[in-house]
Amino acid sequence: MTLIEDSFWTLRIDPTRPIPLTPEEPEDFMYEVCGKILCGTEGERDRIAGRFRLYYADFETALNHNVSAFEVLDAYQHTLDYAEAILGSNEGLFSARLQKLLEDEIWNLNFLILDRVEILPKYRGGGLGLLVLTSLIERFGAGAGVVGLKPFPLQLEPKDSRDSSAWTKRLRLEDLPRDAKMATEKLKQYYEKLGFVRMRSTPFMFRSTSWALSSVEQARSK
Repeated sequence: MTLIEDSFWTLRIDPTRPIPLTPEEPEDFMYEVCGKILCGTEGERDRIAGRFRLYYADFETALNHNVSAFEVLDAYQHTLDYAEAILGSNEGLFSARLQKLLEDEIWNLNFLILDRVEILPKYRGGGLGLLVLTSLIERFGAGAGVVGLKPFPLQLEPKDSRDSSAWTKRLRLEDLPRDAKMATEKLKQYYEKLGFVRMRSTPFMFRSTSWALSSVEQARSK
């Protein structure tokens, strides 16, 4: 187990597609951010410890350009999957169900999706995942009223859907528990440490950005 206090951690953002100054297409309002999780110690160059991917749905700007929130989510299939759970009818952007789940504490229009966090075996178990998730919410949650994610253990992905890159091999997903129910429940409990709540009858969890984030130390002790 590698303790996060022993090293210096940073996030390095990968290059992204250009953002047009005059957006026209719905996907122009869905920002994909990918990057690396780096571990460094004094006198040592950074080593890669993991990767992440998130999406920021800029509903507010889209609406100003007469583009619907549904059209923005439709930029990718895995972001469109959230539409039924979070979008409301004509009386509001977010669904009444989501507002009730988050105790009517949605104060901004945009939506942050924490899509994927991958951590190499050497760095698992010491709180790094909690540190990364907290940092992503803090760094990219500005202007978003809701943060969402889908707890799904990566080791349960169909093998034919994974790439055969050296990175995927380094993750050693085959070493992780294969019991789907147990692994998914464990992941949900993990996200609950950061205040995410489950939406019944859906695979998703959400939190309001107006809720205070626990420190990593507090989250680890829960």
